[in-house]
Amino acid sequence: MIHSSWSRVIGQVASDRVGVGVRMSYGDPSSSLRPLRRLGQNFLIDKAVRDLLLGSADLDRSDIVLEVGAGRGFLTEALVDRVGKVIAIEKDPRLVSLLRQKYRGSRRLRIIEGDILKTKLPRFNKVVSTPPYYISSRLILLLISKRFRCAALTLQKEFAQRLAARPCSPDYGRISVMVQHRCSVELAGLISRTSFRPVPEVDSAVVVMHNKKAQVPVKSERMFSDMVRFMFTQRKRKANKVLRSYLESIGRGEFRPQVGALLRDERVFQLTVSDFERLSNEVFKMRSAKHD
Repeated sequence: MIHSSWSRVIGQVASDRVGVGVRMSYGDPSSSLRPLRRLGQNFLIDKAVRDLLLGSADLDRSDIVLEVGAGRGFLTEALVDRVGKVIAIEKDPRLVSLLRQKYRGSRRLRIIEGDILKTKLPRFNKVVSTPPYYISSRLILLLISKRFRCAALTLQKEFAQRLAARPCSPDYGRISVMVQHRCSVELAGLISRTSFRPVPEVDSAVVVMHNKKAQVPVKSERMFSDMVRFMFTQRKRKANKVLRSYLESIGRGEFRPQVGALLRDERVFQLTVSDFERLSNEVFKMRSAKHD
């Protein structure tokens, strides 16, 4: 299911009411650490948003949860109380030290110091995180390449809208197709800027993704990804012309009638996810025939 509208703003009333008190209620040593702009650090401090993330992931003791950007441990603390295992990835060595000190001896938490995009990840079945926004696109593409049941994340509002965008909308693009090929996407609500410290300059949202089977199983995930990337470099052109260019780029200049029948007269941004899946399979057949 895909939602493209918001039903409510989460956390605004609570955060505005208690202000700094919410921030200081968690962890004394960590509150004195200066957030690093280069790491995109805006720490969640709002219990209402935290509860929404936890509830959206439907957690229990059988879950192994990946947390990207554990920060000061505001979300980590709640996860450890609810699930069987938390794998917390944190790049900032100052925060890693604090987390290891706080959770020394805990069997439910594994803390990994490093960059999520360069780290070999252990097995997990759910993701609950407030990741830094500057890695959002690369992080989402990484996550959908893994096997997980559910992900509940805070993301920048505009990026969240792109994940859930429908064909023909201005936000519909490569990331929309890639995510919806593998996941259902729900936009659970807007988040008040005051739910974070320091207060960010952008609006945020809670996004919930559930892994699903593709409507049209593709023959090659690599070719599907490559074709979608190429076609959205020219999203407003007629899809048949862009596909011809793609075929030429991979050494297949001819255009099969069945491919043309799939495209009709649509432009790239009008194609559905299942259209891209079917096209990918036809291109795969053409390429395979060339090598036979």
